[in-house]
Amino acid sequence: MHRIPLYMGSEPRPEASEYITMSEAMCPRNLIECELFLKILRKTTDKVFLDFSEVAEGCLNISKKCMNMKSPTVLKMSLDEIICRAPSASPTCVDAIMARSVLYIKNNQNTTACNDLLYYESLDPALKTAEGTIISQILHCICLFVNREYEASKDKLSVVKGLIEDGTLADRSEVSPFLALIEQHEERINQARINVEFCKKVQTENFVPFKGFKLTRKIPFASQACDYSEKSIEKSGGVFASCDVPKGEIVLVENPVYFQFSAPFLNCELCGVHQQQLYTCDNCRYRSYCSKSCMKSDAEVHQYECYGYKIGLIPMLEANMLFRLFCEAGEYILPAIVDYAMDGGILSNPRDAWTFILEHAQEEEKTYNLVGELLATAPDYNLLTREKYTEIVTTAFRLSVFIYNDTRLAEKYFYLLALVKTDLITVMAAILLRLGGHVLLNSQRDNLCYRQREGIDAMNENNDEFENCGILPMPTDRISANVFSYYGVNAITDFVDCYNNVHDSLAEIEPEYPEKFSNDSPIFRFADRLHSICMQKYEIEAVEDLVSADTLPEQEINEILQIFNTSQRCQLLTNIAKYFQQFVYQYFHKIENTVQLKSTLCVTLKAFKQNCGTKNIKAIFLPNGKVVGVTAKKVHKGEELVICPDFARYRDQSRILDLARRGDFNFSTSIENEYENLEKMPSPEFVRHNKAFIAAIKKNLSAWIESRLDVNLQLNLTILYGTYNSFLALHCEEKDETRFLGVLKFSMFLALNGFLQHSTDNIVHFVELTETDDIHFKNIEIYRQSLCVIRCIIEQYINIMVNCPEVDSEYPKMVLVSSSFILKRLQIHAEALIDNEEASSLYMEYCTHHYKWKTVFNSFLTMPPDLKNFLVKSKK
Repeated sequence: MHRIPLYMGSEPRPEASEYITMSEAMCPRNLIECELFLKILRKTTDKVFLDFSEVAEGCLNISKKCMNMKSPTVLKMSLDEIICRAPSASPTCVDAIMARSVLYIKNNQNTTACNDLLYYESLDPALKTAEGTIISQILHCICLFVNREYEASKDKLSVVKGLIEDGTLADRSEVSPFLALIEQHEERINQARINVEFCKKVQTENFVPFKGFKLTRKIPFASQACDYSEKSIEKSGGVFASCDVPKGEIVLVENPVYFQFSAPFLNCELCGVHQQQLYTCDNCRYRSYCSKSCMKSDAEVHQYECYGYKIGLIPMLEANMLFRLFCEAGEYILPAIVDYAMDGGILSNPRDAWTFILEHAQEEEKTYNLVGELLATAPDYNLLTREKYTEIVTTAFRLSVFIYNDTRLAEKYFYLLALVKTDLITVMAAILLRLGGHVLLNSQRDNLCYRQREGIDAMNENNDEFENCGILPMPTDRISANVFSYYGVNAITDFVDCYNNVHDSLAEIEPEYPEKFSNDSPIFRFADRLHSICMQKYEIEAVEDLVSADTLPEQEINEILQIFNTSQRCQLLTNIAKYFQQFVYQYFHKIENTVQLKSTLCVTLKAFKQNCGTKNIKAIFLPNGKVVGVTAKKVHKGEELVICPDFARYRDQSRILDLARRGDFNFSTSIENEYENLEKMPSPEFVRHNKAFIAAIKKNLSAWIESRLDVNLQLNLTILYGTYNSFLALHCEEKDETRFLGVLKFSMFLALNGFLQHSTDNIVHFVELTETDDIHFKNIEIYRQSLCVIRCIIEQYINIMVNCPEVDSEYPKMVLVSSSFILKRLQIHAEALIDNEEASSLYMEYCTHHYKWKTVFNSFLTMPPDLKNFLVKSKK
């Protein structure tokens, strides 16, 4: 919708006032067309959501039948879409939440399951059955116990017993398996435990700038040691030190209240956390939250914008932050209008109303007000391109028409203005244009990359590719050989050729769409694709069709839109709205789910000049969203304070957004370096290449499994594994779990092909790293992989030690010692997650194997020489 231009007699002039610009945009054609657009959005949205309600129940039934799928990714995505987009006031949505919680429990994600169960409990009881209520309480009780929240688990157990005893269940057949489950856990929940109950205490720190906050316009959140200087002929505007500021002092602490995410369904819109398990507003089914708590906290403000989200207007215009600023502006302006009216004043002329608003904002107040500052200061629109300026003019006009027609905000804030409809729309559009200019010019835009497990660790999720590979006889000369020397692999030419082949296959694995890497935001790219597809009249049946369709160049799209009449525009928007509502969730869950754009309104931050060459301020985004600026060196009185713009590149992007690591900025010792160990997230390019390597390895493994003695297949896989691990070594830290898993997979391949000492060397190096740096892995699959490799090596040594007495016994001993170290760490892992059955069963299984291996080797090594010779001769 942002591409469809307004009809303007002349091109909008950045130097003109906002009121003049919006007065020129206000004409019957633009007003009627905008109102037609809103009618189309309403009608199309209602039809799509009606279709959702009809289809959702069938999808849920299919999902329930697939609950035992080995790979539940597709199943979970189906449940996610039902939970987020299907009508919330329906049993289908409620049942989907329950089904997803069961799926999480089956995958040992008990903490995540607790979130779903808590949300389920908060829903309208009329939508839930008595059986569903009891099942949810039982599962929640067990999840709390597994998470070591013992007191909460006991309380929940009491609730469960009360529900069971009240006799509301006439038929217990459906809940009988769950009743048996709670009976199994009841004694363990009630018993006194020595273990300390798990709890999480979040420490926060209140940062205060050097000499306190400035609290003046332009730089309210800067230090008292800072002064803002307006731009003049003699010097450029900027922030200057009003006194000497020592190194390591805080000169900026800004806590941005307004921010927005471009890609929907990836983050909580209130607290900003990134997670796959999200819930949407019950009415609009678009704005996302991480919990019912965040949803309730946002409800008072969201009620005014809710319908704009539902029909897709606010997302398509990307006006999330702008709409909320307008609401805040209304709260700011209303008292002044009331006072004026109480004094007998009447504002019946729109220009006078606009002037009154500006004069009110320009009055310096005792307390700082962000919206007052934004309204008092005209943005420098000349800093925007012609296209961007036209875009924000269009957004302001269309949003103003929506506010007048579809919300109560005009009545709430401007009821005392004696203005006709067109005049009031013009005044509101002028306010929106000024705020929109500030949003565009004063927002910190951060591109965030999220790591998707299926993209990084898909190859390492399980051992299926080697599961049915028995041990075959291999040449004994391989036992002590290095695999690369054995096959004559040239680590330079062969690895480079292999990498090039994998790189060339990227288009087959994951097509690279040019717009994905454009400067526009994710939602704009999606909308642009819809514009192009609808202009070419493609029929889209699935999100894959939308992605694979050819698109028109941007310039051609703009030229076509310029010549379209209102009827053609309405038909185009009908199709755009239809596909937007149908596929927006799937697109951002399946296609563009690793890239996010966060825009944060940072008024004080943007007042500082940004230049890496002369920087003397280092900045960081903290987990709670605050921006902190610290002097990197002593700053003398009168010196300008300059920030390096590259600070935005340092951040943890897994769960806490916009978090830079303080170690990267060399903060003084007065500020604790509490975030230095955060994981660095991979780039999208790394993820794409990693997927290509995984696909190539799986393809070659399938061929090798069919013909394991084929030397050429062994050679190809050796080169591929070597290249892949070299690739990981270049892009991952030495102790990165992805890199460990890659090495362990290669080691299993080596062991199965008889290269026992080479595989052993890998395992020993792996153990040395974990022991030296005391690494405890979160991913239990690393323990499983390492123990599987050890088992393969040990059992082969046991098979050959009688026939090959010359085999160096030191290597089996090294493997046994490695096994004991890994088991020790696995034991700690199992104890930390006291009721993690997967970790505990893995520990018990390999403890048994370890004892058996040790007994066999000790028996053989202590065996008398004559008996060894006898066994050797008897084998022959």
